[in-house]
Amino acid sequence: MREKEKAFKKELKEHQSKLSIYEKFTASSKVGQIQMLRSQNNRSENEAFPISVHGGTRGLVAAAAGTLGNDRIHVKENMNTFIQKKRDVFLVQMSLDTKREEIRKLEEKARAKEIELQKSEVMLEEDALRFDSFLKDNDRKAHDAIKRAEKETKAKTDKLFEIKNLNHQIQGVESDVSKLKEQLQDYLQYKAFLDDLTPAEYVEEQLEKLKELSVDHSTKKDMGNADEPMGSSLECRKLAQDADRRNSSNGYLSVKGTMDKNLDISYSSNLNQRKCGRYDDSAPLYFRQPQQLLNIFTALEESNLFLIKNSQDTEQTLDELKQNFSKAKSMMDRRSQILNDSINELQAQIEFEEKRTQQLCLRSSKGSAEATQEKVLMDLHEHVLDVYTRCGFDAESNLSTIYMLTELEARIEELLRVIEKMPEDYVLKVEKEKERERRERVRQERITQQQRSYEERMKKSMERSMKAPKKRKGRQQMWRSHVERQILQTEKEDHKDKGNESDQQFFIW
Repeated sequence: MREKEKAFKKELKEHQSKLSIYEKFTASSKVGQIQMLRSQNNRSENEAFPISVHGGTRGLVAAAAGTLGNDRIHVKENMNTFIQKKRDVFLVQMSLDTKREEIRKLEEKARAKEIELQKSEVMLEEDALRFDSFLKDNDRKAHDAIKRAEKETKAKTDKLFEIKNLNHQIQGVESDVSKLKEQLQDYLQYKAFLDDLTPAEYVEEQLEKLKELSVDHSTKKDMGNADEPMGSSLECRKLAQDADRRNSSNGYLSVKGTMDKNLDISYSSNLNQRKCGRYDDSAPLYFRQPQQLLNIFTALEESNLFLIKNSQDTEQTLDELKQNFSKAKSMMDRRSQILNDSINELQAQIEFEEKRTQQLCLRSSKGSAEATQEKVLMDLHEHVLDVYTRCGFDAESNLSTIYMLTELEARIEELLRVIEKMPEDYVLKVEKEKERERRERVRQERITQQQRSYEERMKKSMERSMKAPKKRKGRQQMWRSHVERQILQTEKEDHKDKGNESDQQFFIW
């Protein structure tokens, strides 16, 4: 219900906001209307007026007409009803006046719009006439422009065709010029090559001739400027004719038309420059026949044969020296490597022996038992005797350890002398094989030692697992701080065990 009331009030408010000023009512006028409706309903149901709470101007006009059109039956009314009726009449009259004024204004605006429409129609007719004339003029101009464009396109196509032909001609001329330039470069290279092969005596002779020509030219200059162009032109013509004959004999290509004239002009200018005293361009060539070149080449070849042979011999000796040097270097490198390895091994053995002597001295100073020493010596004697018999000596019971060691040392020195006489490649190969066998033996021993230690650990772990768990009685002892373990005694024992093992290995090996 509340939502419906809110929606109704909202619609009422929106309706009141859309009404104009003269259509709105105050709260007192609404109350007066309600009272008037109640009195009229009590008086007669047939005289009821259809005035609603939201009534507009129509309801007010009907109410006013009903009050006035009752044959002026005087009914006793209160003051509020009278004022309300007067107010309604005033509002109706005011609304009528405003509507009449609005109608009058709208009629004036309509008349003004009609006048404007008439003027716009006249202007549109004039614009249509002007537009027709503009279209006719535009069509005429377009026709003329099309004719001019056709003429210009035709002229343009003709010009383009001419330009294309000229471009083809220019390309042909440029290709001819490039070919001639390439030929000129080739001939200049050939000429430079021939100038390099020209003998020095001929060059000196031509230089003397050029000096004489320069002297004659200076004397002719003194005679006058009038005779100089004629003489120079005659000389240029002669030189040009000689050059043409030489070029025709050597197979030069001829150029037609304007190219011939341009080349003749450039050639005459070059000849004028040659007269100034440059031998490379002005002097005639020394070589007239191909046989001259062949003779020079054969002479050069004969002179160079000895040098070529010497160079080949030197190269061969150099290669041999390089090979000998590389072989000697590789041999010395191998020897130095072997010596370095032996030095390192001897140093390692010396260090090991020094450590061993220190340990033995320390143990002897501490007063080790004589029985243990005798046992170690006996083991050493047995081991040396075993090695002695393996080396091929006759084993006797009364041989001393030192004697056997000296015999073994002599045998080792003898074997070393034999090894030095053997080929180095074979010795290196055998050393590698022995080293490989030794490494393999050490690896196998290490593997067996690891397996043995692993088996011992597994055995100890199995023994620990088979033992009954140790039961603790009483309360566990607590410390304020963890006490460090005393491992000094065990370390000493381990050190003793390691010393014994090292002694055994030393005396065994």
